[in-house]
Amino acid sequence: MRNLFVLLTAAVLMLSCQTTRYEMKAPASDAGRACVTQCAGIRETCRGNEIRRARNEREACEHRADRSLIACLERADNQDKKKACEKNRPGCWISENYDRCEGDYRACYAQCGGTVTKIVE
Repeated sequence: MRNLFVLLTAAVLMLSCQTTRYEMKAPASDAGRACVTQCAGIRETCRGNEIRRARNEREACEHRADRSLIACLERADNQDKKKACEKNRPGCWISENYDRCEGDYRACYAQCGGTVTKIVE
């Protein structure tokens, strides 16, 4: 039974260590390559939108956290409670997520005649 547990644990760990990458082969035609250039422009626009989205969400989160802290401090009637307010202030860990941009780019690339090969290692 213990050996089975060890094997299952090892299998799960090995699966969680997999990485995925994509090999891209450009289209053969000039029109296909021009199309891929347009895909790249669309991807950059998407990435810029994602940067703005994350920044806006982070700023909104910081604003809510500041207001929450102020309200907590106003209710606190001693130093220990004020310290607890500061300690319990929520963090705002919002970052960019480019997954959709990259997925759309790969689909566009393939529609232009390029080849996209997914490689899991």
